[in-house]
Amino acid sequence: MLWKNEPEGRKSGARSIWSTAAVILILAACLCMSGCGTDEIDISGYHDQTITLTGLAEQDITVTIDELKAMECVTKKTESTSDKIGKVRATGPKLETLLAEHGASQTDFSHIRITAKDGYDVKLNSDVLADNDIILAFGIDGEPLDAESAPLRVIIPKSDSAYWIRMVTKIEFVK
Repeated sequence: MLWKNEPEGRKSGARSIWSTAAVILILAACLCMSGCGTDEIDISGYHDQTITLTGLAEQDITVTIDELKAMECVTKKTESTSDKIGKVRATGPKLETLLAEHGASQTDFSHIRITAKDGYDVKLNSDVLADNDIILAFGIDGEPLDAESAPLRVIIPKSDSAYWIRMVTKIEFVK
């Protein structure tokens, strides 16, 4: 059956547009259900390493990289505002996702201190926490973290890469 007052070619063009849109929606849904591609990142070399979370409960909480990978994850392509690192595609859960599992939010804290296994640390103040997504990356550019970055790397899209701390082993939450 033809569309009212439309030639035959117009009908198939409209149908083609809707078919293409349906295929795109189905592919997008499949990508989201696959965990944003986290299955392709092999974290077997550091999957059981732990990150200590302090300040969320009376006692410290530990979370493994496996547990982080099991959370709702994002894959986000971003670039730092400094020239040190450039563009990366970070994969992992947002800090907000981790905090929600413990009944908290980034904006609940005056600052967060992130510490690496070599003792280097970064303090994220409340303005950074309120205005930014923070990705707890277990993968970069579709690959697992290298030995110099594992077990976890913090990526704050469109920020100075000085905040992109690697080798994260502890996150301290201060109210």
